[in-house]
Amino acid sequence: MNDSKNTILAIVLSGLVLLIWQYFFGLPYLEKQKQAQQPPQQQSQPVAGAPTRPQEPGSAAQLPTAPATGQPEHPLSRGEALAKSPRIALDTPRIRGSVALAGGRIDDVALKQYHETIDPNSPNIELLSPSGSPHPFYAEFGWLAAPGSATRLPGSDTVWRQQGSGSLGVDRPVTLTWDNGEGLEFRRTISVDDKYLFSVRDEVINKGQAPVTLSPYALISRHGTPPTLGYYILHEGLIGELGDKLEEVTYKTIDDKKTMTFTDARNGCDAAS
Repeated sequence: MNDSKNTILAIVLSGLVLLIWQYFFGLPYLEKQKQAQQPPQQQSQPVAGAPTRPQEPGSAAQLPTAPATGQPEHPLSRGEALAKSPRIALDTPRIRGSVALAGGRIDDVALKQYHETIDPNSPNIELLSPSGSPHPFYAEFGWLAAPGSATRLPGSDTVWRQQGSGSLGVDRPVTLTWDNGEGLEFRRTISVDDKYLFSVRDEVINKGQAPVTLSPYALISRHGTPPTLGYYILHEGLIGELGDKLEEVTYKTIDDKKTMTFTDARNGCDAAS
């Protein structure tokens, strides 16, 4: 009998602890998250140019300065933002979407097997979205020239040309090309496997007489804070493995610190967010 009373008492006390925690910590945090997600009234259009911090030839790899990420006061709908660039369709058993020829970005991915609610007819989860949409989140790639170089490089507004035709899918890679008119031809080959792992291979063909020094970069860019549940037992933020260490950074930490740098001990590369 005493054991039953103790069990019931333990359940009641545990419930009280959860209710008190939710009231004093969970709800205020959720309210703060909602306020943070309201679009600012005085922010300017995000800068669309490619990162600009050059890398010294032969120096250790450095992450270029990311573009400004402020959202416009009246962002486009996701459909309107997608329509601003010619696109290559993406379709696999697990994901669908498209690749933007403007900038050569992977910025439109939805998960076929996951929905916004438990209703199987509800919309698929949209993972990646283009710049200019309400919640931009995309992968971009590019090149940095040596300091003082005037070499024309592809940027976020550069419209690439697809070599051949057809959509991107499993065992169906696509190749994009762009010629800078100065003897350099840039090639970007994008492939995806049946587990929706993307592989991007960038190449530069120098048809000129003079040598050219370039450094590649790749970024996963997110503008602002996406909608979150604000539930204290969930991790909502950045996650990644650098070296042998798992890094988990909440959106609040990023908002407080603005800039964070992580080092991959295996190859000496830095990653900033």
